[in-house]
Amino acid sequence: MGEDSVHVPGAMWHVTLTLTGPPVSSARLADSLSQLAEFHPFGLSARYAIDVIELRYWDEGHDCRTVTDNAIEMWNKNRDEVRLPDWPIVGVEVLDRATFRRRWPNGSDRLDLLKPGVRPFLQPGHD
Repeated sequence: MGEDSVHVPGAMWHVTLTLTGPPVSSARLADSLSQLAEFHPFGLSARYAIDVIELRYWDEGHDCRTVTDNAIEMWNKNRDEVRLPDWPIVGVEVLDRATFRRRWPNGSDRLDLLKPGVRPFLQPGHD
């Protein structure tokens, strides 16, 4: 394990995996992603358009690198089995549980993350 990695035994991590490529039938994507969700043990959710897929789920791992490697392996391992397109991964975001909760405390507007400007983190129960 490198000096930059964080070691958190048994930590849960929120993963977002984004892929894009040439257009594919919406029906095919919906079917393939439904099958992938059945195989995945941590409640995978997916959003898609004919040329983009975004997968979100929780994974358990000791550090961010392990979870990132798991995400890439999950896509590559299951892609052929459930007839997913051979699209490249264009984004991987892995957040520990505390960071995920700090980013979206209960009742916060996720669109606030996209507004320009400088703001403190929202704290649950604080104005």
